[in-house]
Amino acid sequence: MPNNKRKRVAKIKGKEKAHPYSRKARQIARAMNTESMIARNKSDRLNMAMSRGQKLVWFRDNLDEIEYAEAPENTGEDGQKIKWTMYELGQLVDLYLERHEEELEKIDEKKKLGRLLTPKEALFLENIKVERNEAEMSGLEVPDLTDKELVEFLRGWDGDVNSVSLIKKIRCKPASAQETEDTAPVVGSSQNQAIAEITGLSVE
Repeated sequence: MPNNKRKRVAKIKGKEKAHPYSRKARQIARAMNTESMIARNKSDRLNMAMSRGQKLVWFRDNLDEIEYAEAPENTGEDGQKIKWTMYELGQLVDLYLERHEEELEKIDEKKKLGRLLTPKEALFLENIKVERNEAEMSGLEVPDLTDKELVEFLRGWDGDVNSVSLIKKIRCKPASAQETEDTAPVVGSSQNQAIAEITGLSVE
């Protein structure tokens, strides 16, 4: 049995003369829906790649914006940093999360004046909130600057979106969150210490 289904509208013969309720019309509708879905998926993939690309470009352009502690083993002969620790990468994440501070201050001032936010501003605030929650909870997906070869590649990267998938990424929490985790007391440790002081017995 011949297959008369066509995925592309342009390839359907006689589409100009198709009756609104005919099989040909339904075939055209299916083809149009398929093309629309393909275009939408392609657009979504492109937007995602562009979004990731913009993040990577930001990190490339801000690699040397922070004055890090001296570490000869992570510095090249020209004095340029060639490798980051996770904490140093977290410092960059902190800086990345602050990139919209100017816009946030303007919106905050607008709210103080009792003015309503536009849908675009409300969406912007929601996106910032989601991004910061993600950073605190699981870390942001960022270029793996703990890898020397990746750092070298990123410094020379021209920002081509097609290269985004080639750049190795890891999740990293902001340095401020790492500090909180490092200094957080172990649950129950203070109680165990108090019991040990009173009884003279060690509590595991």
